[in-house]
Amino acid sequence: MQEVINYIEEQRRLYEAHDFFAQLLADESLSGERRLAWAPSVIPFIMGYSDLNKYVFRKGEGDAELDRLQVLLNAHTYEEDFHWQWLLNDLDKLGADSRMPLSDATRVLWGADFTHSRRLCLELAALASDSPTYAVFAMVESIEAVSITIFKHCQGITMRDGRECEFFGTKHYAAEASHSIKSPEVAESSLPALGLIQRKEAKLMVDQVFSLFADWSTSLLRFATGNEAHALTYERMVRQSKDMRPETGAAGPMRSVQPRSSLVVVEEPQ
Repeated sequence: MQEVINYIEEQRRLYEAHDFFAQLLADESLSGERRLAWAPSVIPFIMGYSDLNKYVFRKGEGDAELDRLQVLLNAHTYEEDFHWQWLLNDLDKLGADSRMPLSDATRVLWGADFTHSRRLCLELAALASDSPTYAVFAMVESIEAVSITIFKHCQGITMRDGRECEFFGTKHYAAEASHSIKSPEVAESSLPALGLIQRKEAKLMVDQVFSLFADWSTSLLRFATGNEAHALTYERMVRQSKDMRPETGAAGPMRSVQPRSSLVVVEEPQ
């Protein structure tokens, strides 16, 4: 499994070269509000990720037969429980917490501008479905690698009034870095050995997860560069939703996610 962990770090470094970081998060000439203008568009993913932890990644609690990786996964899902509340706290700091009727809020959250975050949750759930524990562990480790990279670059970004966000800031980065799933003790002594086929399948999962997040980050950059005044963005989204007609309302097909059953791995000779 350690070989897979090392591979995740390789992919994380490649991901860190994404334009989302160079053109937005690392650009200190921009205001903090501008650098984090993408924040509202991640709400569906962050809230959905909370559900992924509860209903997809967490399994077999109380089962004495759980393997070591599932025990680690279950513990990790509880470490993520509170983070979404920091996100909601940050919306006010970002000037993105507009008051609106519930029906309008629904139009915003399920509008076309936020498609990338809603779709990402569904794609991750599809990948995790019926996957063996070692592949799901590779998925969660990859998601953690993406998260810690983003929040590392969010550290120190302050608003015009000098405040730093909780979710998009140092507080969240410190929490991500301290998770038990990343502890040296886990890395050195608790990860099981994987066979050749298992390692290849886990690495395929890593590739798919980073590909999904690269596309997601492209969408975050696009949203941030096209939307700065959040209230005006919400008004546009509500108006567009109300103007939708059945023949023009389709958002397009969901990205194809390769099912595990289609994976063919040829065992190499020893």
